[in-house]
Amino acid sequence: MRQILCNSSGAIVARMPRPALSAGMVLIKVHYSLISVGTEIASLRSEPVVGAGTPMEKAAAKASLASKYLGLAMRHPDKAVRRLCRIVTDQAARIRPAKPIRELVCSLDNMQWKQCDASQMESTDGGLRVVTDDSEYGYQIMADPITVPAGQVPIFYIRGKVLEGAVSIGVLDEQKTNWLGARTYEEGFFEDQLIFEPGSSQQVTLVVAKAGAGRSASLLLEGVEVSHSAPIVDGKALSELGDQGWNVGYSAAGDVIAVGEGVTDFKKGDKVACGGAGLANHADYVCVPRNLVCKVPTGCSLKEAATTTVGTIALQGVRRAAPQLGERICVIGLGLIGQMTVQLLRAAGCQVIGLDLDPERVKRALELGMDAGCQEPEHLKKLVNDLSEGRGADRTVITAAAKSNAVINLAMEVTRAKGTVVIVGDVGLGVQRQHFYRKEIDLLMSTSYGPGRYDQRYEAEGQDYPFSYVRWTLNRNMQAFMEMIAMQRINIEALIDKVTHIESAPSVYAELAKGEGTQPLAALIHYPEDGLLASEEEDRSQMTIRGHRPTPSGPLRYALIGAGAFGTCMLVPQMSKRKDRFFLKAVVSRDATRGGNFARANQVETLASGIDPVLADSDIDLVVIATRHAEHADQVVASLKAGKHVFVEKPLALTWQQLDKVCHTYNELPEPPLLMVGFNRRFSPAINALREQLSQRRSPLIINYRLNGGYIPMEHWIQTAQGGGRNIGEACHMYDLFRSLTGAPLASVTAAAISPGTMPYLPNDNFSATLTYEDGSMANLLYTALGPKQGLAKERIEVFCDGEAYLVDDFKTLTRCGDNKVLWHSEEVDKGHFEELSRFGDAVAGLCDVPISWEEIVETTAVALHIEDLLYGRVNTDD
Repeated sequence: MRQILCNSSGAIVARMPRPALSAGMVLIKVHYSLISVGTEIASLRSEPVVGAGTPMEKAAAKASLASKYLGLAMRHPDKAVRRLCRIVTDQAARIRPAKPIRELVCSLDNMQWKQCDASQMESTDGGLRVVTDDSEYGYQIMADPITVPAGQVPIFYIRGKVLEGAVSIGVLDEQKTNWLGARTYEEGFFEDQLIFEPGSSQQVTLVVAKAGAGRSASLLLEGVEVSHSAPIVDGKALSELGDQGWNVGYSAAGDVIAVGEGVTDFKKGDKVACGGAGLANHADYVCVPRNLVCKVPTGCSLKEAATTTVGTIALQGVRRAAPQLGERICVIGLGLIGQMTVQLLRAAGCQVIGLDLDPERVKRALELGMDAGCQEPEHLKKLVNDLSEGRGADRTVITAAAKSNAVINLAMEVTRAKGTVVIVGDVGLGVQRQHFYRKEIDLLMSTSYGPGRYDQRYEAEGQDYPFSYVRWTLNRNMQAFMEMIAMQRINIEALIDKVTHIESAPSVYAELAKGEGTQPLAALIHYPEDGLLASEEEDRSQMTIRGHRPTPSGPLRYALIGAGAFGTCMLVPQMSKRKDRFFLKAVVSRDATRGGNFARANQVETLASGIDPVLADSDIDLVVIATRHAEHADQVVASLKAGKHVFVEKPLALTWQQLDKVCHTYNELPEPPLLMVGFNRRFSPAINALREQLSQRRSPLIINYRLNGGYIPMEHWIQTAQGGGRNIGEACHMYDLFRSLTGAPLASVTAAAISPGTMPYLPNDNFSATLTYEDGSMANLLYTALGPKQGLAKERIEVFCDGEAYLVDDFKTLTRCGDNKVLWHSEEVDKGHFEELSRFGDAVAGLCDVPISWEEIVETTAVALHIEDLLYGRVNTDD
């Protein structure tokens, strides 16, 4: 399918897999979606930068502007930060000045290379050996320019080995001042193809650069081949790796294609409107939670229905104002939401006075029924005074967007005593006391679409509010808005100024970003059935990314299931250190944008929105599951049945039923694939060194493990049914470590939690668990969320035996307490992630036994589940 993404260069149409359907969701074929001319376009607009002259000053200015506008467009701040970092890096790289070139020249594969900042460059039998300087991003060596035939794209096939450090290999434009693109390679062998659009450049230059500050790097460049191709082959782009960005759009309408489990009031073919940032995106297909979807009534077109989300924002603002029949209402800001607000108020029998700095918007509102309007604040004061017999507006609704405090203070000034001001738009909140206090004005905030918005249980889990107690939820607001359209109480068709085909959307975004001329109030994207989606290849939940890395022979080909932070920032980087063992071939993510960005940035071949296509792929040897905890058990079962080896991040299961399902599947298979759970702490260097000290022990062990986990709000996903809580979700690590150190089966378990009273803690936030083992050892875990997140190490382990004691301090040091000797030390925390993955990969390759036995995995999971029962009082301890 096609989806609109925005990035630092503008808007693009990217190819994506169709969303996979899940429980509580509705899959929709979109016909129209609404462009938010405010938030979406703001991030694409460039502004003049005062005092920015040098390349680095310009990069800093770009970063500042990107930060400002990304804040408007992002739903999650952490995502904004990561995206911002990529934009800043890109901008800094593209304006890097050219480097001086030394006289030394070497050749490789008929290409001449010249030395720039490299401390060493020499031709060897194996290729071109380069030792870099210690700069951060300096150019090291540079090939002679390559002429690019008209209408062609250069393709560089490169192979070699980074012996130490990291390097970037990329392509410069004709002036050698801007990067067309580059890739970074860390230690190990690489084989890759670089495909970057040359733009207007008739010549391009291949460059090896340093990748990051610190020590110098060493590279053996073994071969470079150059070819050329048309950018479009058989109607398809040669490379899609650059199609990255953030998703946009939050209001759409179309046809229901399918419904997930638990959705009973929609069926295939229903006409619906849908909303939600990050959900109702600009795409051929969207998958949206039930409570953010609403049927379109007869008499309301899909074009009009596509504006429903924005219309619901206006309607909720009107509801917060609670206008009475015959009242005089002032509306400040006559953009799309303001225009809708005016019409809704008129339909409610109110006299409406409007203000907007754009005279065309004032004119539009007057033509559509607004009683009076102007474009000057001073004129508004006089107008309201004259039309209200000097009393002021009964209520004022602010639908403008401005950081200035002048807007809200103007609203206070034109509103009557005991009146109401409602804030819908994003405005400054520096209210002056004079009018606010003397008039005793009620100041209200209107939150988005209405009750249910930003409530995880309502939006994601589908729990509706009782009709008798919450008459107007966001979903019922959506329905009411479309019914107003159907009854012709409001005229939304008159506000739709532009409708564009999805393929033309990037040029429309570019036009809107210029901000020239009259801006449209409502601009829609149309998704016609035009043949592209008729192709089965373009209409499924799996796609092959063009320009991906070739699959090498030898390493295990694995699929990452879940493109969240832990999978992409911890597991994949650790596995990348073993290029001889692992090769990332597929990424599965319900979030096509996040998963797609990661897959394209890492040149992954397959991107899928569901696990089934990957499990059916015979080229996948191993699946790495890094989804939310509640999904682990079912995904493990499906993967084992498909014959795939499985690495699943902890925990294996959240319930006894899930554990039983996994055990039944594993035990029923005649030759089950290898299964590994991410209990990494037993593989840490500190624990390996401790285990060596204990290898000849005579006595049982006493283990005290204190974990200072810090507070996590009860509404955080880890604390919900999705995460299972902190005992099952994290303390399982400790139970596995106890089993590993004692080397003996479990004998008994006891556990108790604090009584938090009215404080916001769950039973599994603060507890103590004591485990005994058949060798006589005893281990105690003290888990607390009461401590500080700074000033005290997270984890501390004390082990006693044979008249000696050992201390592991946050997996950075191991100390023998008897003589205070440090047996192992690291400046960085090392909890064993690389070692566990490396050993599991070797086990799958048949080079060693599985690192954790099936029996120990089951025992550790059962211990966590039993302790959970104890903490919640589900076990009779007298039995």
